[in-house]
Amino acid sequence: MKILLSAIFLIAPLFILAQDKQKKDTTIVVNLDHKQYDKNHKKPTGEENTIKIAPLGFTSGTFPVYYERIINDFLTVQAGIGATSRNYIRTAIQSVDDIAPTYPWSDNIYTDMVEPALDMANRKPVLGYMFSVQPRLYFESDPPDGGYLGISYDFYRYNLSIPGIINNNGIYQYKGPEKKEHENISDFMVCFGYQDVYDRLSLDYSMGLGIRNVKGSKYYYAEDNSTTPATIIEGFAPYKQSLFNFNIGIKVGYHF
Repeated sequence: MKILLSAIFLIAPLFILAQDKQKKDTTIVVNLDHKQYDKNHKKPTGEENTIKIAPLGFTSGTFPVYYERIINDFLTVQAGIGATSRNYIRTAIQSVDDIAPTYPWSDNIYTDMVEPALDMANRKPVLGYMFSVQPRLYFESDPPDGGYLGISYDFYRYNLSIPGIINNNGIYQYKGPEKKEHENISDFMVCFGYQDVYDRLSLDYSMGLGIRNVKGSKYYYAEDNSTTPATIIEGFAPYKQSLFNFNIGIKVGYHF
């Protein structure tokens, strides 16, 4: 009996130490480059900045760079700037007949000989610009990881160029000096999304609903044949649109 009690007194401290050590080892924290990493968490803590690109942005003619900054434990702000070119999505789904320029003459007096706005048969894109601002509220976990709700304002300037019309013995040809057209697009959106944050990279998926306001300027060419020779009427006609807008986005980021 004395031997058994002695064995218990000897083994008990070792058992307690082993249990204590096991508890301490359940969370492994490694100090690497002065940042704290948890083996059960996919992102390093203390990193407040993310730089992103939109790899599918070219489909809408946008080439942005985004920067997201953590403000507090539930709020971030994302801002972006970039270049614009041809908007393939808009020219594919937008009917040219839905755009009604305001000409300087009354209806049906003259005929605009220039192709409708957004018809890209003779137009070519010219480099434009864009910018974006989006506050984000994260509701699942610490930002910038997890689900979020955002309100965004996005502005896009699309520039276009089309040759001027000339009348070659009754045949209208696009052989005149280049004419500069443009479209300004303003989007007001409510965005729902989810951002997966890994060791260095992040994937940001989002869906947005909102209103799109379009203001553009289209080149026109007409002739008044009541005079001899005919009087040429040439210039730029403004147009406006207000549309329901739906957007799906994917961004790839690097956080630091």
